[in-house]
Amino acid sequence: MARGAASVEEAARGFSEDLVRTFPSIVLARVFVVLPFERVQPSDREHAVRRAGREIPPGTPVLSLLGTFGAEASWRQRRLSADHLSIPLLSQAFVRGAPMIAKLLADLDMDLAGLDDGRLTASRKMLGGLNAAFYVDDAQSATDSRGSYVIPARGFVKEHAIRTVFGMGGAYVDGTLAVAIAFTTELLDRATVDRYPSLIANLKMATAELLRQGRIYEPTPRP
Repeated sequence: MARGAASVEEAARGFSEDLVRTFPSIVLARVFVVLPFERVQPSDREHAVRRAGREIPPGTPVLSLLGTFGAEASWRQRRLSADHLSIPLLSQAFVRGAPMIAKLLADLDMDLAGLDDGRLTASRKMLGGLNAAFYVDDAQSATDSRGSYVIPARGFVKEHAIRTVFGMGGAYVDGTLAVAIAFTTELLDRATVDRYPSLIANLKMATAELLRQGRIYEPTPRP
């Protein structure tokens, strides 16, 4: 992740690429930032509305994909993501219908109750500067309490032999949440995964001023 990035998006893309190139077993790495709907750039807001199937109230937290890099060329441009470009966190019920997102937020100790009031609050631990880990021991078999696969993209899991999925999350000073997720072909134990959350601190330090200035997205390319 090169310092001197002109936007959070540029830094997030570099962070994702560094993860994939440093750890050969990582097939795909992605970085998201949770933003209120009105701070998401217009083209991405349109994507969120299509996904929601209805209008989205201002203030609704949106999981916005800023960085992506992986084994396939289409995974290296965030705007090509059909399903994960902008994920509106509309309610607890909506999140429970997306098992990976539900586990991600639960592992990061987020208060999901606030979603029904249009807000998502970072945990005290994160606001205090600590980072947290997301962990799925084996994507091929891990299920949630309702029996649904935690990683529901079964074709992706099978085709790319995905095993452990892990992530790291942390909060900026203003409470904005940053999350990185990695899909690997290795079976990693929890102790190994718990060594990685500090990496998200590097991204936060490199982008804190960019976030404060509102320099989140790169300009949308003209057609």
